[in-house]
Amino acid sequence: MRPLSAAALVFVASLGLARADDDLGVGGLGDEGFLSAPLGDELEPQSRNLSPDDVSVITRVEAYLNQFTTVRARFVQLSSDGNFAEGEVHLQRPGKMRFEYDPPTPVLLIADGNSLLYYDKELKSATFVPLEETPLWFIMRPTVTLTHRTEITGIVEDATTLSVTLRDEDKGDAGEVTLVFSEQPMALEKWVVTDAQGISVQVALVNPEFDIPVDDELFQYGDLDVYGTGSGGPVR
Repeated sequence: MRPLSAAALVFVASLGLARADDDLGVGGLGDEGFLSAPLGDELEPQSRNLSPDDVSVITRVEAYLNQFTTVRARFVQLSSDGNFAEGEVHLQRPGKMRFEYDPPTPVLLIADGNSLLYYDKELKSATFVPLEETPLWFIMRPTVTLTHRTEITGIVEDATTLSVTLRDEDKGDAGEVTLVFSEQPMALEKWVVTDAQGISVQVALVNPEFDIPVDDELFQYGDLDVYGTGSGGPVR
């Protein structure tokens, strides 16, 4: 089983992306490349004492996140070291996610409401992480309250886009998450996860569909084979 970085445990996989990089010859994107701007660097830190305007923004974001239940989309993922991957994502609040990466990235991520499974299809290895320890728990918990045990470190708003950066108050050294929304109407467009080492991963949703029926079997993993001594077996 491979050691995973903090970023890898949350929708990345330094392993999977490294393989995609090797196989596809994908290098770093230039200044005009897709998602090339590190959004976390654009945000100026703000005080824990939010202004009335900040409170209004957070209230709007919370209302939006609490009203949708499911998302289905293609996704495009880019890390700050230039690695690239894409695939299909399904989200079902609260707590259920499935990120299936396109070949050659051999990665499948499934959250069943309790834990996040990182599965390597080639090695048939599995790693589990408590869902509450993943950055997207901010928006996947039953009731989204961004000011509860959460520090808002940045808010940027213009005519078309709103970005909110936050981190866990109890785990300030665990990194940050930036949520990016389009405006009029508000819709989640992408997020950026930045770990304690400064490695960032941006995940953009492509043609997302919200509040559509999602098959609950997508969030089950009992039929996955995991390599063991002598033979494979199902994930338990």
